[in-house]
Amino acid sequence: MTKNYDGYGGNNDTIFYRFIGNFIPSEWRKLTGDNGKTLSKTSKQLLSLIVYRLQIYYNKDIEELQENYYFYEEPLGLQHRRVRQCLVELRDAGFIELNNKK
Repeated sequence: MTKNYDGYGGNNDTIFYRFIGNFIPSEWRKLTGDNGKTLSKTSKQLLSLIVYRLQIYYNKDIEELQENYYFYEEPLGLQHRRVRQCLVELRDAGFIELNNKK
C-alpha cells in the first residue's frame, strides 16, 4: 500500500492509495452505513475487493464490475447469503450501485 499526498509538500484531506491487494485501509474504520452505524468488517472487506478489482480494470476503461456472487464468496470465505447482505449494506450506504441481472 502506498499513501500519496497532494504532492505540494502538505497534507490534504484526500489520501490516494495504490492498492496492491485486498486489505482494509485504516481510514475506513469510520465508514458508516445508511443507519449511522459503522459498516461491518465483512462489508469493508468486500468494498476493498471491489475497489481493488476496479483499479485493475481502470486502465481498460471499465467503470462497472460484472461479477457473480461466487466471485466474492471464494476469496472472502463467505456464503451467498452473507455476500448479498454486505452488497445491500454497501448499496444502501451509497458506496456502490447494485444491479441484479439474470
